[in-house]
Amino acid sequence: MSGDSVIRAYRRRGPAWRPLGAVAILFAAGVGEVLLNGVPFWPAVALITVLLMADGWLALALLRPRTVVRPTGITSHAVLRRRTWAWHDIRELRVEDARQDSSMRFVACLYDTAGHRTVLPFLNERCVPDLHAEVEFLRGLLASGRGVA
Repeated sequence: MSGDSVIRAYRRRGPAWRPLGAVAILFAAGVGEVLLNGVPFWPAVALITVLLMADGWLALALLRPRTVVRPTGITSHAVLRRRTWAWHDIRELRVEDARQDSSMRFVACLYDTAGHRTVLPFLNERCVPDLHAEVEFLRGLLASGRGVA
């Protein structure tokens, strides 16, 4: 297997046009509000620039996060950060209870060899029908990736 092939990818379900449409509506409403209220030119430019930056951040937050599993390891993509662990850098994969203020009950967590815990994006019971079986599959990949299996 090549290191570039994707074994599994966990990301937001559904078409991308829905969140992008919502962001576009928010941006259009903000621009309309600025233009209809007669804001002077330079403050209007500044406000529209801030709207564009905020809505761009929102679009990134809605579309970029994902977890990708490759033959070489696991990569977690957040809004502006990407972390990659080779199989030998992963100590354990677990299903754990989600935070109490979360709408989810269970999430998948990665523990690296330094002891750091990372909740893997979209690897939870809401996005994966059988989370426990999926994490067991990933544990099998972890064992074979380390040469233990």
